[in-house]
This record gives sequence, C-alpha cells and structure tokens, in this order.
Amino acid sequence: MPKESIKPANLKRKIIRLADGLRDLFGMPKRPRRANILDALVETLLSQGTTDHNRDMAFGELKRQFPDWEAAAGATERALARAVKSAGLGNQKAARIHSFLQWLKSETGALSLEFMHETTDDEAVALLTRHKGIGVKTAYVTLMWASSRDLFAVDVHIHRIAIRLGLIDEKTGPEKAHGELGPHVPEGRAFELHMNMLAFGRTICTARNPKCTECGFRRMCPYFKSLKDGDAKPGTARAPARATTRKAGRPSSNKRSTGKKQGTN
Repeated sequence: MPKESIKPANLKRKIIRLADGLRDLFGMPKRPRRANILDALVETLLSQGTTDHNRDMAFGELKRQFPDWEAAAGATERALARAVKSAGLGNQKAARIHSFLQWLKSETGALSLEFMHETTDDEAVALLTRHKGIGVKTAYVTLMWASSRDLFAVDVHIHRIAIRLGLIDEKTGPEKAHGELGPHVPEGRAFELHMNMLAFGRTICTARNPKCTECGFRRMCPYFKSLKDGDAKPGTARAPARATTRKAGRPSSNKRSTGKKQGTN
C-alpha cells in the first residue's frame, strides 16, 4: 500500500479515470427523484449493521404500527424497539430515532425535514451529524437520495476500494475519507461514482478473494502490484459487461441493492 499521500492533481485524474472506467462497465445509474428526507433518514439509520431485507422489514413494520411520525414520536422507545427489531440493535436504533424525532418537534414545531432542501450542503450535514448515531456517511446517503445532493458517500466497499487503488492511505478511516475524496470527485458525478463503486465492490473488488485478474484497473492499483505471483485468487464469476446486466439499487446506509450487512453510521 502507498505510504505517501497522493498529490491532489494525480488523485483527481485517478478518480476521473476510475469513474469513466466504471461507467463503461456498469453504465449510468438512474438518479432517483427526491424523497421524504425524514423517511430516508430513518431508513438509513435502520440499515446500519444489517441487510437490506431486514431494514425494509423494520421500516415497513414501523410505518404499519405508527402511520405517521407524530405517532412514532409519541410512542415509547420500547414500542419503537419492538417495531424495528428485525433490523437488529432494536433498542439502540429505537432510542436514536425517538431522540431525533423529539428534538425535531421541539426545535422546529413539526416532524419534517423538508426545510433542508433550502439549506447548503454544509448546513444540512452539520444539522444531521450533531445527533448521536448519525455520522457523515449516514448524512451523505440521506441527502444524496432524498435531496439529490451531489455528495460522495463512502461506505465499506468504497473505503476498501479507495485504499486498494491508493486513493487514500490505508490508515485513513471512513469518516476522514469523505473529506479526502469528495472534493476530487468530478462535479455532478458523485451519485454515479458512488453507485458504480458499490457494484464494483460487490462483483470484482470484493473484500475476500478479489477478482484482480478480471479487473481493468490493475495498472493503477498498488494493491495488485503488491501481490506476489500466485497470491491473487481470481473468482469464477465474470464481471458484468454492460449496464444492462446490472440494476442500480439504493445504497445502504446507503440503498441498497445487496443482502449483505452494511457498516455503521
């Protein structure tokens, strides 16, 4: 792995090359329409450390038992925990959701975050991340999906890929990675790059046994160069050839097209 920080100009060129290559491989993911920001935030909180299926079950049950956020805010944490238990860590997630709803009602007089459409990116992120359980990734994912913000969220897949490609140092954590990578992502391409890196991390640059011999970025990859002959263990599954072979999902903590567990905050 690289020990020295990559120069900003080289980092930007490398990210553009990655974005272009992934677009050729996976196509242009469809950008979703704006969604209810509070709904998106709660979904993203529920997605932490669990699967898409479990998150969806928990959110569906939460909305079934509490049809609106007024009802949820008036419920006990224990009742909320029972509703979201399928997402795991029910008590913790219920406490965070309940605390946020109580704060929002007290602060604004309404259980809505739609006013955030009118705030700047920095203001919106700062408002969300001041609350326990809402890290930069959760804030970015929520705003990227519900408010169509040009924010580059870094999840476990993207963090792993960025380290392997030498975009960030191996000691750089996910939170810090947002600040190091985001400014160098071409304007208007954050969502595209985020979604395509998720697909890349789930099909080729996997956590275990990455399919390095099938990867078109080998020449720009310090991780591949560091492997000794025979160390790379290519898988048997072939990478998707074009966009028609893959459907863009919503990232977890990001939405989220995989059944695998996601990272936190």
